[in-house]
Amino acid sequence: MLVLAMIIQAQVSPEIELAAKGVVSGNLTIDEANTTSAVSDFSDSQILLGFRQKLYNSWRGQLVFGAQFPDAESDLGVIFFNHVFIQVEDQKNIIKLGRSATQTILNQFPTLRDDDAIQFNYSLNPFSNGTNTQDNQYGNVIEYTHIFRQRNWLTFHGENFADLSKPENFNLNSFGVSYLYVVPETQIWNRNVVQRVGISYNNYITDQPDYSGFDRLLKNVLATITLNVKPDPVHFIDIRIQGIYNFGFQVIDSINSYSDYVETPSVSTFGTIRYLYRKYERPLIQVAAGFGYKSFNIISGSEQLIVIANVFYRIGENFDVGFQYRYLKNNGQTGELFGREEHRFQLALVYSISKIFNNQFDDRNSILNLEHNYIK
Repeated sequence: MLVLAMIIQAQVSPEIELAAKGVVSGNLTIDEANTTSAVSDFSDSQILLGFRQKLYNSWRGQLVFGAQFPDAESDLGVIFFNHVFIQVEDQKNIIKLGRSATQTILNQFPTLRDDDAIQFNYSLNPFSNGTNTQDNQYGNVIEYTHIFRQRNWLTFHGENFADLSKPENFNLNSFGVSYLYVVPETQIWNRNVVQRVGISYNNYITDQPDYSGFDRLLKNVLATITLNVKPDPVHFIDIRIQGIYNFGFQVIDSINSYSDYVETPSVSTFGTIRYLYRKYERPLIQVAAGFGYKSFNIISGSEQLIVIANVFYRIGENFDVGFQYRYLKNNGQTGELFGREEHRFQLALVYSISKIFNNQFDDRNSILNLEHNYIK
């Protein structure tokens, strides 16, 4: 009876996971006027705390708290709570309620920080003023996901994105649906050519005065694919591509503000090629290069270009040192809004750690998987 009681207690007691991620870089930036600035940047460093609980049926529950250091120039304060949600799930269904990452991107790219190419690989929040990258990445969410045959993820989602004009309004101002085909982590060694394919349709409920009803929705379509170029278990080479078509509003024929920039029709693409050397089944060296391009359908001569190159070396368990170079070019009216040109050089240290107490579950919803992983 004592053994039975101990088993029952173990089944209903929670699993606790404590995780932290530190991203610290020295940034050297050179702009179009050859003005140089250097800063010590620890943005995106964060602490995550998660609890998972076996429920009285085939379902399990999860509670997550996450606190992140935002960008230095943001107006979010010293600490930003990027995750505060409760989730219930079984093998094929996931229901999430609370604050978390939104469905504004379909892939992860091998950049130092996930917002390094945010203007090219994220569906942008039209309610933001562009100061905070987190306005595009996180929101108050309600999501339902159904998983078919372990690889096909169909998600229906609604969000309340930060709206500076209505800071006290927590009504849903975005909704959509996404589909992803993803090869599970446990089968990564099979090195299938197709690793990920996805498509998403997002709608933002705007107050655009020149439109009414359904036409007021700012509509974005995202598509992505990840391909293995070299099916080798030691020398990984993959290509990741994502495109975003922003239907925008045809009445906006010039970019005079950040709102115009987000709401005018546009097409953006971003892609990377990555080489990863895994020695003894552990990542050791990663080299990656990325390219992005954004054009605006009805504004001739306005376009954006980004080039990113980096190299990272693992010097200890989950401890990396790396160097990244980013070049950003804005032409036409985007140059007048953001500046014409920028070079950024970054020397970085990254450390991720996770500790699980009373381990009971698989790692499908490990809290470190909630955030950007550039080397894995």
